[in-house]
Amino acid sequence: MMQNEIYCSSDVGWKGLARVQEKAKWLLCAALAAALPGCALFTAVPPEISYSKAINQELYRLEPWSLEGRVALTGERDSWTADLAWAHRRDDEQIKLSGPLGQGAVMIHLAGNVVTVAQGDGKVESSDDPEGLINRQLGVFVPVASLRYWVLGLPEPGQDVEDVDSGFKQSGWTVAFQAMQPVGQLLLPRKMSVANDRVKLKLIIDQWTLNGGNAH
Repeated sequence: MMQNEIYCSSDVGWKGLARVQEKAKWLLCAALAAALPGCALFTAVPPEISYSKAINQELYRLEPWSLEGRVALTGERDSWTADLAWAHRRDDEQIKLSGPLGQGAVMIHLAGNVVTVAQGDGKVESSDDPEGLINRQLGVFVPVASLRYWVLGLPEPGQDVEDVDSGFKQSGWTVAFQAMQPVGQLLLPRKMSVANDRVKLKLIIDQWTLNGGNAH
């Protein structure tokens, strides 16, 4: 009988000790969390990568590529936001804007100097004046031919360019890169803006696809 009583007493003691140790661990974690209020779940936020003025000439030869992200555009009379999907091949741009101006997807196909814009309501229009047609359709002037280079962090070749902080000026536009991201061995934009005295366009690029392979 004495042995059973000793066994039971010892068993209760070990269980009590385990509960005390578990509570102590919980209190220690709570104390550490309180001491580090800026660290949500102890997840480290990767540092932003700054734009470099050293242009990688290899990017001019990069193709095909595509990107997915979001765009916000503000003009003198109109402003809208949309999801953006852009696929590039040599002399061929396919741009999909999902939901601008409360509409369905707008598809822009630029092949050489001919642009075709298909609205979500089924209306399709083509022109050999790409930027003029896009301006009429979207209500805001967008320099698509130049933007094809700017989204890669590149000045458009053959045009005067002036270096400024975090970017450059070209053709009356200021192109600024707020954050870059590593994509394979390359460094490509993640956050950027394109602006003049009438229009401001902001881009956030969530995913790049280079040469048929995904890169985030």
